[in-house]
Order: sequence, then structure tokens, then C-alpha cells
Amino acid sequence: MDRPLKEGKTVMSSLAPSRPATLAAAVVDTLVIASDPKARQASIFYWERGRAHTLAVLDAIDRVDDRRTRELAARLTADSADPAVYHELKARLAESRPSELFELAWLAECNSRLGFHLGPDYRATGPAVSAEALRELPPRPGLSDDVDAPVLVVVPFRDHGVDGHRLRNLLACLISLRDQSASRETYRVVVVETDETPRRRDVIAPYADHYLFAPNPGLFNKSWAVNVGVVHAPGAPEVICVLDADVLVDREFVARNAARFRRPGTMGHLSYRDMWCLDEPSTAWAIEQRLGRHAPEVDVDHLRAFVLRRPPGCCVWARSSAYHRIGGMDERFEGWGGEDNDFAYRMDTNSAFDSHDDLLLHMHHPSSAVLRADGELINAHIPALSWPADAEIGDIGRFVTNTFTTGEVGAA
Repeated sequence: MDRPLKEGKTVMSSLAPSRPATLAAAVVDTLVIASDPKARQASIFYWERGRAHTLAVLDAIDRVDDRRTRELAARLTADSADPAVYHELKARLAESRPSELFELAWLAECNSRLGFHLGPDYRATGPAVSAEALRELPPRPGLSDDVDAPVLVVVPFRDHGVDGHRLRNLLACLISLRDQSASRETYRVVVVETDETPRRRDVIAPYADHYLFAPNPGLFNKSWAVNVGVVHAPGAPEVICVLDADVLVDREFVARNAARFRRPGTMGHLSYRDMWCLDEPSTAWAIEQRLGRHAPEVDVDHLRAFVLRRPPGCCVWARSSAYHRIGGMDERFEGWGGEDNDFAYRMDTNSAFDSHDDLLLHMHHPSSAVLRADGELINAHIPALSWPADAEIGDIGRFVTNTFTTGEVGAA
């Protein structure tokens, strides 16, 4: 913590970084997080929790003596998508080393779960990528139901939007999963669409190894959808990957994560520490590079992203035995928020649960998160670690009633 001096000055904690470039980056990134509305959209919960510290930096920048620094800061807070302004301001701060600003920025960094990345080659304009455009890419060979693959990738999905972002993202995710270095017979990809009707089945089915429709007219229930996929997918997989439909994976994704289970005692892991929430131009560029140009991975120098620190759930790997030992995911969670934390807590309590530092790219879509009036997530009332290990999970007809028609339940 910063320690005040008698004459009103402050000194940095001995635990703070000594490199001016690191502290300058903390200032510039915090300014963006405090001023750009898209930071709040990346995570309402994280943004609100760090707000007092980020606002302090935004306020302090106006007290810097150097006029050029203030001008650059004003331009950045008005438009955080210009790499030239971003990197010039960072370089200027690293040279001038404003002590108060550095102290406040480091305090913000230590108390915020939001970060920022702006690559030097980022461009805010460029052609968009639509679901229709991705459907023109022929799917690579799938996996038949009679192959007993050791890895099961479960992707829960719902798309009520009219903008097509979620369907576009799902298709990009599935196509990237077909472009893997791992042998095709070693992993199966199952998509579970949960909705009133199988709204996107005809589009999804060619790109998934197995499609399941799980009828639910109410709030999206990720936990239940994942459990449905685990219970009703073909075969008897040794390892389960729960993957967000908005993740664009690299070519080594399956091989790298499957290999981690060869380490003795490994029961599961998060493949990442931070989640990069890409903006729309970055998403389009990443999809084009990874899928259009068949690159094995995406060059981050072209990306702009708000970085969520340690969010559990976007890509979780677990042995099937560990998954079932804790009763899978807690099906009481509905809407968005809390179910991933709860599953990670229970995995960590009951298993050897690791965390790795792979790059995780989350493609852009409008925010779905909602906070209650008290500022908590919608499922905050559910006690953590309270889901019974012997719960009956994955009932595909759980939300079917006699009052509405769902269409055919189950596989395509």
C-alpha cells in the first residue's frame, strides 16, 4: 500500500514494480477502463468493483503539469481505439514519471479485475464477418457417433438476438475446433442448443459432431445445458471440456489441453488466467486470420481487448470422473452469472485443479449480464458449494411442460 509522508508526498510500496514502462501502462490502461463504456460491457461486476480506484486516476490526470500529457489523455479518454495516441501517452508517462499518478494507477491495478490491451497494429475499421459468410466455409470432416473419443467438448448455446453475433461466434468457434492438430478421432464436439424451439439447428448441425436440442423457454441455464451435453453425448469420454461458444481457439487447443492430463494426479484445469474480450473490429480480424487465412493462432498485435482477470468458466477441462463426482454443474443457476465460479470452487475443493496461462480470445457480442438492484449478480442468493454431489443431472426434458410445444427433443 502507498505510504503518506509528513510533507504530503507519497512513496511507492516496495512491492510496486520499478520499471516506469509498467507503471505508465497501468496509468494508460486505467484511463481507458474508467472512461470507455465498453469496459463496463466487458464485465459489469468487475467494472463496478474497481470503479473508485479507476476514477481516482481519471481525476488525477488533470493535475499533471505537462500540457501534452493532458492533451493526449483527453484524446485517449474520448477515443481509446487509436494506437498512436495510446502508445505516445504511455511513452511520455514512462519518461516523465509522475509520482502521484503512478501511485494511484498501481493502486487501481492492484484492486481491479479489468485490464486493457491495444496492439500497435490495431485498426478500428475493416470488413465485418457475418454468420452467413462463415457458412460459406465448408466444414472439415466430423466424427461419427460410433467413435468413442476420449475428449468431449461441450458447447452450450442460445441465440435470441437479431444481430447474429452469437451465431457468428459459435460458427467461428466450431470451425476453429475442426482445424486442430489433434487427430479427429480423439475428440468430439457437442453443441447443446437450449431454447423454445431448435432455432439454429440447421445451421449448427453441419459444424458440430453431435447436436442436441434441450427445450427451455425460460432464462438461459448454462449449467443444465452443459449437463445435458455430458449425459447425452455419444461414447464414454475420459475428459470433458466445457467451452464457451464465443471462444476462438488456436490449432493446438485440443492437443495441448489433452496432454496436460498425462501429468500424474491431474483432475482438471482452467486453460487460461485472463480472458481477452475483443471488440468487433478485433473479432472480425481474428476470425479472418484464424479461419480465412488458416493461421495456427492469432497475432495479438492487431487486437484491442478488455482483459478480465481470473474469470472461471470460459474454458474448463475436467476428467469425467471428477465432473460426476461433484454432480456436474449446479442446475439452479439461471440467467448469466455465478455458475462458473461455483463449478470451479467445487472442482478445486474436490480435485487437483490447475490453472494455466493460455491466450483465451472471447469474440464480441452485446453484453447479457444483469446486476440486481443491490449490485450483486442475479444468482447471488444461491449458496456456494451447496449443490449435492448425488444430484440427478442432465434431464433433457426438465423444462418441458404440457403448455407449449418444443419440437423434437434430443439429437438432430
